[in-house]
Amino acid sequence: MLQSMRDNLKGTAAVIVAGFFGFIMVIGGIDFFTGASGGSADKVAEINGEKITNLDLQRAIQNRRNMIMSQYGDNVPADLLSDEQLREPVLQQLVNSAVMRQAAQDSGMVMSPAGVDKEIAQIPGFQVNGKFDLQTYRDGLRRMGYSPAGFRQIMERDIVLQQYADSVSESAFATREGAEQVVAISMEERDFDYVVLPVQDLLAETTVPDSEIEAYYQNHQAEFQRPEQVAIEYIELKPSLFADNIDVSEEDVRAQYEQEVANFQEQTRRRAAHILVEGDNEEKIAEIQAKLDAGEDFAELAKTYSDDIVSREEGGDLGFTTGDVFPKPFEKALVGLEVGQVSAPVVTDSGTHFIKLLEVAGAEPPSFEERKGAIAAQLRNAEAEREFVDALGRLADLAYNAETLTGPAEDLGVPLQTTELFSREGGSGIAANEKVAAAAFAPEVMVDRNTSDVLNLSEDHALVLRVTEHQPAGTYPLADVREQIVDRLKRDKASAQLAVRAKELEQQLEQGGDFAELAEAQELTLETSDKTRRGGFGQRGEIIEHAFSLPASDSRDRATSRFATSAGDQVVLQLRDVRPGDLARQSSEQRRALMQQLASVNGRAELAAVQKFLADKADIEIQ
Repeated sequence: MLQSMRDNLKGTAAVIVAGFFGFIMVIGGIDFFTGASGGSADKVAEINGEKITNLDLQRAIQNRRNMIMSQYGDNVPADLLSDEQLREPVLQQLVNSAVMRQAAQDSGMVMSPAGVDKEIAQIPGFQVNGKFDLQTYRDGLRRMGYSPAGFRQIMERDIVLQQYADSVSESAFATREGAEQVVAISMEERDFDYVVLPVQDLLAETTVPDSEIEAYYQNHQAEFQRPEQVAIEYIELKPSLFADNIDVSEEDVRAQYEQEVANFQEQTRRRAAHILVEGDNEEKIAEIQAKLDAGEDFAELAKTYSDDIVSREEGGDLGFTTGDVFPKPFEKALVGLEVGQVSAPVVTDSGTHFIKLLEVAGAEPPSFEERKGAIAAQLRNAEAEREFVDALGRLADLAYNAETLTGPAEDLGVPLQTTELFSREGGSGIAANEKVAAAAFAPEVMVDRNTSDVLNLSEDHALVLRVTEHQPAGTYPLADVREQIVDRLKRDKASAQLAVRAKELEQQLEQGGDFAELAEAQELTLETSDKTRRGGFGQRGEIIEHAFSLPASDSRDRATSRFATSAGDQVVLQLRDVRPGDLARQSSEQRRALMQQLASVNGRAELAAVQKFLADKADIEIQ
């Protein structure tokens, strides 16, 4: 099957598919936190009987949104974050993951409980100071809405999915012939000289009459189209809006603290280290046992012998457990050890362990001073939640038929907010939300000027809105675009004047003139670019792109060309030499890295082909 798909996915198609799939994987990754809603009835898709619910989709969209925000920071384009933009690609990713996951299950792939536990322990979000922390793990699951059992099930399923994906992508390879072709193009070098005739020098003395401005405006109406736009006012409800105004007394904090202490159950925490030997390597196990019996340092032996690549650099240190982090045989052996003692070999699904008990700690209740800040925040948030629920219950009645939302906002004690004009595709801030944009452009809101229904953007985020301004689609008035037109016409005129000089210079070069002497005579700066490769930004990038667009000639005649940049500058360029890239000139490390990169590209293309193959034969229903 795989070979047939390889045969059908070659050439340009393979490159396009690989590029697209690589983008999806970089932006979204394999989503480890979807498909666990369990009970939501509003399915958005069904794949071979497996449902994807709206809750699954919303979780995946938020996960993708968080990834985009981590890439762009505060400069993230608003349109990249809207549900409208994210819904389709994220849903397609969930469908692709589902068919791949089902194929992995059908092929008999499984992940041992110990392997799942190991992967969970290595997730940075569940670690404190680089060590797995049970309380952080539990808190994280609670925030995400998962039970430990449910989360382990998701992890096991998606680890198997990753293994299946790796089994496809890592089977790909690259040929030397393919590498030579890639190097010949990608590492081609060109030598050329050029001069730039700057348009900026002529702009100040270039004039544009009003008649030309008007004519350009009338003849290029398509360039100045304005989409239909609205501006809104809105009331936004979130618990955080109420929390800042809530005072919590120290008596309430202390009472809650006393309740915590009364409910506190002391737990023994054991800090473990191990040396893991995977498989049935009896010789290695015996060698480690002998060195331990001889009194050699456990941490140094872990660094040398352990197959656990994460813990071995820390001397095998795995952090603390309360008895439910590691496999049962591991935990049972650990309980039987004294501090500093090393166990006999312990066998689990992961392999054979030598276990050392590093430390035993009893969990003492924290002091009031340590807890009072967190307790105050909890009490404040709980009261804010109650006020939020109360305000949410009153919002619809207060906003119904209101001619302005000023009064309802005052009654609820929250600010009335506004937006700038935005289109149906959304805008910045709250206008980037798909539900907000859809509600604002609904006829009963945009045309009839009614207040929208309460929009539940999430479990603890609601909003109502009114349209305060509506601009129909049309053409921007000339006054709004006049400066843009004037600049365009000035540059066109100045560039046309420079083109005459550039053409004369080009002709002189073609007749055998010396480029350096001609440039000096016209008070132009001759730029020399040797050993130039593809790429670059701005005007330099445009010049390099043009240089590489010229045909490579086997003759000694120098190719001469002139062209205008996007800014209107005129460039005269003379190509002197072209040298294809040569794989043989690369170091062995460079050749090895290139072959690996090409194999990786081919692997991504094959994985995309497998996804498409599985999706094409699957029973997929999209709501």
